[in-house]
Amino acid sequence: MTVELPALLLQFQPESEELKSRHKYDQAARQFVKQLDNVSTPHWLKGADTPQDVLEVLNPAANSIAYAFTLRHRIAAAIDGKSDANAALPGGALWNKLVLFLETFDPIQMRYAGQEYKRLVDYAESLARDAGSPGLAIAPVRSAMIRLDPTTGTFTSTHVDFVRLCLETRSYAAAEPILDNYIHSLPSHIPAIVREGFEYSVPCAEVTRSGEYIHRLSGHSDKVNVQDIQEYYVLGAMAYLGLRQFTKALHFLEHVLVMPAANVANGLMLEAYKKWVLLNCLVSGGAKSVPRSANATAIKQIRSASKAYEAVAEAYSHLNNMSKLKAQINAGAQTWAEDGNTGLIKAVSDSQMRAYVSRLSRTFSAIPVSNIARNVGGSADETAQYLETLIEEGHLNARLEQTDKPETAGIVLRFFLDPAQGPLAKSEKQQQQALFEQTLRTNALADQVKDADYRLTLTKEYIENVRRQQKRQGAQGDAMDTAWDDGAEEEDIMVDM
Repeated sequence: MTVELPALLLQFQPESEELKSRHKYDQAARQFVKQLDNVSTPHWLKGADTPQDVLEVLNPAANSIAYAFTLRHRIAAAIDGKSDANAALPGGALWNKLVLFLETFDPIQMRYAGQEYKRLVDYAESLARDAGSPGLAIAPVRSAMIRLDPTTGTFTSTHVDFVRLCLETRSYAAAEPILDNYIHSLPSHIPAIVREGFEYSVPCAEVTRSGEYIHRLSGHSDKVNVQDIQEYYVLGAMAYLGLRQFTKALHFLEHVLVMPAANVANGLMLEAYKKWVLLNCLVSGGAKSVPRSANATAIKQIRSASKAYEAVAEAYSHLNNMSKLKAQINAGAQTWAEDGNTGLIKAVSDSQMRAYVSRLSRTFSAIPVSNIARNVGGSADETAQYLETLIEEGHLNARLEQTDKPETAGIVLRFFLDPAQGPLAKSEKQQQQALFEQTLRTNALADQVKDADYRLTLTKEYIENVRRQQKRQGAQGDAMDTAWDDGAEEEDIMVDM
């Protein structure tokens, strides 16, 4: 190596005037990464833990590429026993530098150093596990994911690893900032083409979408397939279940059911379907048809193995016969335990009670608790305590009142039919804020759909389809029809993932 390492690491200065052009920045960043790839391992270890240590000279936020290469080699040396191994464990000097880097790196520079990014993210999890505290990796890994892609909408192998880590440590809320973002892209087969003279075509362009710089050759992700995506949605649904956000969990499970299946169901689809059936009781009030876009043959296979769950959903709909649901639940106790769905089954049982009480509000403005207790088979005190819990948790817009009237002596459940009254009442300002937040989410999703449509028009399959349509209609001079239904059997675009 003809240039000393410290001088080489400082060669790439992204804020310099000569790199203001996005094309020049792109060329310089690519060349810089190639140079660092050719530096041998011993050079990275020189001067470690001395005042001249390059990790003390470099700024992880300004010299992110150089810092990432150096840090990765230092941690690898510590793991291999070539330096102090304790320095890489949580609390050690290298660990602290790793956390600082993952929380402050320049996301533009990391678009060009995908392999270093991925290795450092993986180190955060593996080192935390080695120390017996895997939860310590959650915050830095999540920060890294959001810094690289603020939408976290381009799916990577890190998505699966991260959600699995959150479930393992029961850190369900920690996964929510990632799960709440829509997945709008998968790592493409080839990187976006850089076009000379078009500033937007380079990865460092400000308008570049994450699906253009996170691809199969960028190094930001291991190879992903359909099963990885299904696992992400199943695990994400389980995290939402831990947060009792049943509607979000239901949507995640539907993603699994409608994915390409080639007429064959797998274990993830079976697990998703069983939970999906129970969640429909909680969200929709009973059994619901599988989305039409799901593979009919695969759904038929998993339904044949889910009869006990469908029986529960059927019994749930009979609010006037709560004993039927209890009988089905008791009969399948071993099945729920083996499938890990006992907690969800209990939620379904509780939900039927809530649905029964909620339906009373359609008929009564107030009803004695003793009457409810007789119908559900329990004491008045137990029923009153349960109703109070429903009110406190926001499931019931009502209140319990003590009355001395002869006809309704004791505790009475009084419903609030006006949504502007009662414990669940929202002010006009709160309603406007909710609408505003929903509008922001809808606009963000619309932008991602528009971007996905644009990228679709650049794919080989789309272009070939357009050519076929042009040949068919060229003679007639009709307007070009770009519909995908050309009479040929549809190709499964996910099959080679």
